[in-house]
Amino acid sequence: MVNSIGGPRSMILIGIVAAASLVAAQSPATKPKITSVSKITTAEHQTITITGSGFGTHSSYTGTTKFISLDDQTKKWEAGFSPDSDTVTLIVNSWTNTKITLGGFAGKWGTSNFTLAVGNKEDIKIWNAQSSGGTFGASCGASCVSKTVTIVAAATSTEIRSSPNPSVYGQPVRFTAVVTSGDGVPPDGGKVRFMRDEEELGTATLRGGVAHFTVSTLDFGTHSIRAVYEGNADFAGTGRDEESARMTHTVN
Repeated sequence: MVNSIGGPRSMILIGIVAAASLVAAQSPATKPKITSVSKITTAEHQTITITGSGFGTHSSYTGTTKFISLDDQTKKWEAGFSPDSDTVTLIVNSWTNTKITLGGFAGKWGTSNFTLAVGNKEDIKIWNAQSSGGTFGASCGASCVSKTVTIVAAATSTEIRSSPNPSVYGQPVRFTAVVTSGDGVPPDGGKVRFMRDEEELGTATLRGGVAHFTVSTLDFGTHSIRAVYEGNADFAGTGRDEESARMTHTVN
């Protein structure tokens, strides 16, 4: 065995290093690309799906990381990116090379200004998880992609029913509207309007996602009744159109 510099052993070691360097040079982290971001609402726990390519792979986690951040351009806080040491963290349900699914926010969410509001601008930054990640304060660079989205109100749906149906003339009829959302139950105090065609019969206050209204002045015949949830700053309402809940009530 020759141990002198330039001998066979050194040549073998140099060959291995050169081969490893060549592999690294040929397999750089792919620059991410975002093709779509699902709606982001004001809710703490919500499903946010980011699709694209070049994200790399990452295990699920709750906390901070140097590979993804949601930077609120309106209130000036950031979630997820560890060098920033924010108290708001991300819940990452899954992370593949083409899709990242978030389950919302954790940590100190809800304290101080660490909340979202409709209209806020969110800058989403993703570094390929097989790269060295980003540096806080620096631009994305070659291994990062950035996309800005706007926070929207959570969509709602409303169901309406009446009891008894059919009813007899002069009998009190109780209408019940149930308002639901994939982002949680709308808060108490919201208004629901009960409409007969374009005529407003009355309003009721939402409690636990349910509103009741009773009327005993319906005429004989069939009536098309709608329930229109007015919405609030966080939950979208149903307008006075075909999207609002509708039912047919009969008075005999």
